[in-house]
Amino acid sequence: MSTPRLGIVINDDNKALRVARHDDPVDLVVLRSTLINPPRAAAATRLREMISGVHPEAEIIPYIWHLVSHGPSDGLREHGSRSLPGEARAFGLLQESEEVRQAWAIVRACAEGLGATKMVLRTPASFTPGATYRERLRRFAEARAAEGLGLVWEAEGLWEPAMTLPLARELDIETLIPAFDGTGRPFKGTLERRWLRVDGAGATTRLRPALAEALAIVVDELEDEEVTILFAGPQSYANLRSFAETLATL
Repeated sequence: MSTPRLGIVINDDNKALRVARHDDPVDLVVLRSTLINPPRAAAATRLREMISGVHPEAEIIPYIWHLVSHGPSDGLREHGSRSLPGEARAFGLLQESEEVRQAWAIVRACAEGLGATKMVLRTPASFTPGATYRERLRRFAEARAAEGLGLVWEAEGLWEPAMTLPLARELDIETLIPAFDGTGRPFKGTLERRWLRVDGAGATTRLRPALAEALAIVVDELEDEEVTILFAGPQSYANLRSFAETLATL
């Protein structure tokens, strides 16, 4: 059985970390909050120190700011408190514009303050699988690799997992996909370049024992593939602990 890397996806840094424990098996802390408002360099350093105080061995991975990844019609700009001067349409969607370059400079400073060497790139549904956006993704991935930054790509919209895998191999990036399909069955197939995201299930967003066991069995059946599983949502820590306990019983 592969020993999976387990991680937490945090939306509200202070609130989430209040329920963290030093003995939680957390290998990764993924900051979704930076998708909306990346902290400035000094604040990013303080955040890194706060996370390291609870999870000293965990790798910190921020999301890339929406002004790099999302267009003005994608519904994120009204949620953020940070902005930049420039033409609204020139931001986002991995455009090679001066506006995106300004936004990326802020993202890079945030990553440096957090000590991050890898970032999550979420692309919206408007970032479609056509040739134009494939080329933008290729150029963006190449530019980040030249800076020494790895990417984990979370594609929304029409991108199916089977469609993202060949591109991820070509670009030497990872992909982030749901751990369960719409019927509650765990993802089946190769986990090469796949990170699985558990959002919880049911009215309380708790990971039910049957789902934890089904996912643990998938992991148990793997031999050589590295497995990374992230737990998101208000019960992320509880779900991570539940899954770790289930995995230990196999």
